Amino acid sequence: MEQKPSAIQQLVWFQSGPPRLEITEEGAFLCLYLDGIMQSKMNQLAPTATLSAHLEPILRSLQQLKPESVLQLGLGGGDINRFITTILPKSQLVTVELNQAVIDAYQRFFCLKGKEEVLALSAQDFLQNNQQQWPFILWDIYPLFDGWQQSMQKTLEQTGTIWINLSQPEYQQELEALLTERCYQCHHIDNHLNLIYEISSQAEK
Repeated sequence: MEQKPSAIQQLVWFQSGPPRLEITEEGAFLCLYLDGIMQSKMNQLAPTATLSAHLEPILRSLQQLKPESVLQLGLGGGDINRFITTILPKSQLVTVELNQAVIDAYQRFFCLKGKEEVLALSAQDFLQNNQQQWPFILWDIYPLFDGWQQSMQKTLEQTGTIWINLSQPEYQQELEALLTERCYQCHHIDNHLNLIYEISSQAEK
């Protein structure tokens, strides 16, 4: 996670929140901040290339697996969305995002208008009613909400590959206590607090 710099070139969009949402233009880059923490940084000259180091192993996995469908819990600035809709256009992409303001910001500033579905819904509600098995899931929710463990347990009932971007490492022990039945690897990202968990598909056992 990166803090917002003290000096920026231009404040493009602002919503007081909570959470406080800011979009800034810093040279050729559009940046999305939630409560002062950078969630996404997009090069307007090359919008499909991620500038977020913690997403790179996830994008490599997507490109290798080419899943038929992807469920993303948490939207941010839409790095995953831009990648899938352009590089993997045959993959069905459904993104669940609670905050309508985040969706509005994405669709106005960061979206490439590819084929995708974005639902304004809590992860709890979606997972409680979900009947589909997803071969690829990305959990990228910040900040974590009360009762997130129950929703994580529902996520782990899925048999496909699951990636978790844990932006609050103070919850590492609680998360790993939920992962005892699955094979996983934790990726540490240089100069980032994020912990990236790769949970293997149960078919790989």
